[in-house]
Amino acid sequence: MNKSNNTYSSAMNLCCEPIECVRIGFVGLGVRAKRAVHRMMHIDGCRVVALCDLVEENINDAVNIITESGDTLPATYTGMDGWKELCRQADVDLVYICTDWTSHADIAVYAMQQGKHVATEVPAATSVADCWRLVDTAEQTGRHCIMLENCCYDEFELCTINMAQQGVLGEIVHAEGSYLHDLRERISTNDNGERKWSNWQVEFMEKHNGNPYPTHGLGPIALAMNINRGDRMKSIVSVSSMRIGDKDGLSGTMNSSLITTEKGKTILVQHCISLPRPYSRSFLVSGTEGFAQKYPVPMYAFAPDSENIITGTACDEIVERYKHPFVAEYKERGTELCGRRWIDYAMDCRLIHCLRKGLPLDMNVYDAAMWSCLVELTDTSANNGGAPIEIPDFTRGKWEGE
Repeated sequence: MNKSNNTYSSAMNLCCEPIECVRIGFVGLGVRAKRAVHRMMHIDGCRVVALCDLVEENINDAVNIITESGDTLPATYTGMDGWKELCRQADVDLVYICTDWTSHADIAVYAMQQGKHVATEVPAATSVADCWRLVDTAEQTGRHCIMLENCCYDEFELCTINMAQQGVLGEIVHAEGSYLHDLRERISTNDNGERKWSNWQVEFMEKHNGNPYPTHGLGPIALAMNINRGDRMKSIVSVSSMRIGDKDGLSGTMNSSLITTEKGKTILVQHCISLPRPYSRSFLVSGTEGFAQKYPVPMYAFAPDSENIITGTACDEIVERYKHPFVAEYKERGTELCGRRWIDYAMDCRLIHCLRKGLPLDMNVYDAAMWSCLVELTDTSANNGGAPIEIPDFTRGKWEGE
């Protein structure tokens, strides 16, 4: 499953020409995209110059956000091929994709082929083949492709990543991440047997038996474990529980997937949206010198006294002591603008900063592919009784370093 082509240039630490003012085109203008348009109005060094959606009302809403902020009127596109016209617009530097999951890869590939950098909502792709298309195209074109995994910018996660990189937790041996979210009200049926929340997301989940939404839980722990930067995810075993409800109910009520890395470490990733469980992304990191866990309450523990669980004010003091620079720089302003969604502001600020300075992005196309490929691989494994599945090396060996 590992492709090899010596004509490709690695995108591992890709640096591109600095862009003084990043000109952005949005494809898809639903709720998350409109929030992103609003954020961009408050980030220096960028402009929204193009908008595309199938629904005119969504375009008008986004135009109003821009004009009310005093910026110039963007170009607008609609229709089934409107996104292609936007990608060909000469003054677009970055295509920001907020469409349905299954269209992310097609739009991202086409945008990079037009010379644009790409930022896409999660997951970046829903098949291994499309993950390879993203990697191949990024390497061939020398364009950035980042998956907008906002959970990588949350405060506790960033603090723990900081601690891991400084060696405070010792060698990370095991980690856990999840997306456990009680969405029964959205996905249940009414008296007529119709879905209360019938859209592409529910339709996708009904047809897949694995983990269709793995990146919120996986992303931050992959960074903490230096996945693609000294280790890689090698194989996965995935199982799903029984279905509940009618025969058209969501497959695999609870999916649990165990990943083994090249260096023999383990990662547990879970997904469930149809049981009455409290919201959790797990985020558990277990090392030889310490332990971190965010849910149900943030806590740390350190060797040699692992029974001394640090929570509350003492935990807050650790988070402050190892505060990540991104938190110091973006949280206060982001909270003013976005409230608890300040992590989206931090994510966008970092993206624009790196593009303006010509720096490697915080997450690259290999991260997007590695994390997103679990959508298909968990489905394959779960449908085959938890059979082990090889995870492709999208870096083509570059995870080991030059």
